[in-house]
Amino acid sequence: MTIILLFARGCDFYSTSLWFFDDPTSETSPLYRFLGFGWTGLIIANIIIFGLIIYAFYFYSFKYKAPRETSSNKLTDFVSEQYFNKKGRFFEVFYKAPKNKTTFLAHSGYVLIRVAIVASFLATFHNISQFYKLTFYNTFREIVGRPLYVIYGLILLSLYYFLYRLWSKEYRMTSNKNTIET
Repeated sequence: MTIILLFARGCDFYSTSLWFFDDPTSETSPLYRFLGFGWTGLIIANIIIFGLIIYAFYFYSFKYKAPRETSSNKLTDFVSEQYFNKKGRFFEVFYKAPKNKTTFLAHSGYVLIRVAIVASFLATFHNISQFYKLTFYNTFREIVGRPLYVIYGLILLSLYYFLYRLWSKEYRMTSNKNTIET
């Protein structure tokens, strides 16, 4: 996954450089647009951010131990137990810092590396299609108005998809263990 992430980031870097060197004002990165980072700042920020994502993925892959048992009969209660050590707090996952930081770090690594790959390839596709003025993409842009909203929507959907996939996988693993043991 790390190699795929680095390749995806390289693709995004290349496609962004097509625009950035000629006219940096068309760069849509919030780091450039809102914080005023230049090219060097964007590279440094990317190294830091994606270094942290790679570390979290390493933690998930080699250090994290998935839960062995659960008393939950529902996925939402299972997730609540994993993050807050009690049932009934599922929606707090989306806006509160969890009590179980190791689970949060591991799950962040699993999810964010995948979301970053999806986001990088979407950005690459967008930049290359726009730079080379591909007619089908221009038609798509006329239909949706701002393709950036579609891209951000797809990134958000991928976040939810990978979270759900991880939670379901771990829940099934604990449910199967409980079924086998009883």
